[in-house]
Formats: sequence, structure tokens, C-alpha cells
Amino acid sequence: MRRIAKEFAEHVSALTRLEVELKTLEVKGKARALGAGAGVGLAAGIFAALGLCFALATAAAALATAMSVWLALLIVSVALLVLAGIAGLIAVRLVRRVKR
Repeated sequence: MRRIAKEFAEHVSALTRLEVELKTLEVKGKARALGAGAGVGLAAGIFAALGLCFALATAAAALATAMSVWLALLIVSVALLVLAGIAGLIAVRLVRRVKR
């Protein structure tokens, strides 16, 4: 009977070790996939920001065909600052709504 109990304990111990090892491998695989996804998402965000910068430069260049370059750049800059102000006001309102 002791031999059976000892073998049973050894099997349970081996099974537990294998289960822990399997879970560790699963977590590592998920972490790798998550890291790769985050890296590609970051690259997409950088490309999108660069695309927006080039679109704004294109708008300024298009305006510069009809007016002075400095005035075209000023118009695009003011438009960006107005958009930033509007976004800031919306952010403040949303934060105040949460605080209440």
C-alpha cells in the first residue's frame, strides 16, 4: 500500500510540474504575441502621425500657391492651435464629468 501511495504522489507531483510548465509556455507565447502586436501598433501610430504631418505640409504648400508662404504656414498653424484648444476643452469637460 505504501508503494502505491508513493507512486501516486510521484505521479501527482510530475503531473503538477508538467501543468506548471505548460502554463508557463502558454503565458510566454501570449506575452510574445502581445509584445509583437504592441510593436506593430506603435509603428502604425508613428506612420499615422507622420502621414498627418505630411498632409498638413501639403495643405500649407497648396495655400502657398495662392498667397505668401509665411501666411499659408500661419493659417495652418492657427487651425491646428484652434483644434488643439477645442480638444482641450472637450477633455476638461469629460474629466469634470467623471469627478462628479
